[in-house]
Amino acid sequence: MLPANFPNVISPRYKEGQFVRWISENEPNDWGIVIGRFFNDAPHLKRWSWCYLILLDKKSPSAAWVVADTAWEDDLKLFEEEAL
Repeated sequence: MLPANFPNVISPRYKEGQFVRWISENEPNDWGIVIGRFFNDAPHLKRWSWCYLILLDKKSPSAAWVVADTAWEDDLKLFEEEAL
């Protein structure tokens, strides 16, 4: 069931084409480019939230065995491509 205020929800923080990195206390963490997003029920947050489809950068640690992954908006931050 969609939230009562749908589609009047907060705008997504990230857009397709932006580089993002997972927020993690453990290094190294993965990064890549946003290639899609969807609004979904997030049980761990007890609310709906934006979820992103991330195409991992070839230099990202998990890229050896994963091409793409999903991440909740609160688990990501912008990543400057120059930092690669």
